[in-house]
Amino acid sequence: MTQQPSGWYDDPSDPTMLRYWDGVTWTSHTAPRKSPTASQSTIGHADQAPTTPLPQGGWRAHSPQPGPPPQYPGDYPGAGQQNPYGGQNPYGGQYPVAPQPQAWMRGPVTADGVPLASWGKRFGAWLIDGLILAALSYFALQLFAPGYWDTVQQFVDLASTGDQTAVEGQIGKLTEESLKASIVTWLTITAYCVAFWTTTSQTPGKMVLRISVRRADRPGALDLATALRRRLLSLIQLIPFISGIYAVIWLLDGLWPLWDNQRQALHDKVGATQVVEGRQPRRPS
Repeated sequence: MTQQPSGWYDDPSDPTMLRYWDGVTWTSHTAPRKSPTASQSTIGHADQAPTTPLPQGGWRAHSPQPGPPPQYPGDYPGAGQQNPYGGQNPYGGQYPVAPQPQAWMRGPVTADGVPLASWGKRFGAWLIDGLILAALSYFALQLFAPGYWDTVQQFVDLASTGDQTAVEGQIGKLTEESLKASIVTWLTITAYCVAFWTTTSQTPGKMVLRISVRRADRPGALDLATALRRRLLSLIQLIPFISGIYAVIWLLDGLWPLWDNQRQALHDKVGATQVVEGRQPRRPS
């Protein structure tokens, strides 16, 4: 499969701009399609006839042949150059028209034309973030729910003795400590995700895989309301009596982008977000 070479192409999110493709992903470098110095170009104007009278004797002063048109600062290679095939210059004093993306570049995109991240990249980012969150959650539980691990160990020890009465007496305490641990873990994960989503749009895992999350209707980092809405689905694990089905919902949520036309997980649909290739533009300061 031929890889698209790096260069300037039509910006998929703004038809009036060009964006630089580095051979792997879209960069943040953009430029207007129309050259800012195009008005200075003399290409296309007929040469003016000399007004100096000819010397006596009928001879003509030697006039050098016109050379190639000058390159103006800021022009891209090819801008303002003579068309080697004759006829009018195809660029017309503007930047050259970027070629259409190759077939390998085509795929699901956002409403404004930004390529969506693949499921494989999202899964890889989830694994990286999962390792980080496992460590953070462990320390959070030690600080805010220190009795959880002791309660779990006591329950395991009682279960190994076969004392059914003692086990049943421990279930209530285990349930209480488990709920406390679930709340601490959910808050830890939410703080981690929201902090990154609302600043860089990339958790550390997404940074490594060069993908980011954005709203479906516009680019940029998520606002706080959208970021929190994206975490709503995971609250099911804290609701009594139905928390047991969260494992099924969690599995469906992770696999949903495989068959969804917009490659959205269920939590993306709740939050009206999409995960795309590349970074998000920074908010103006």
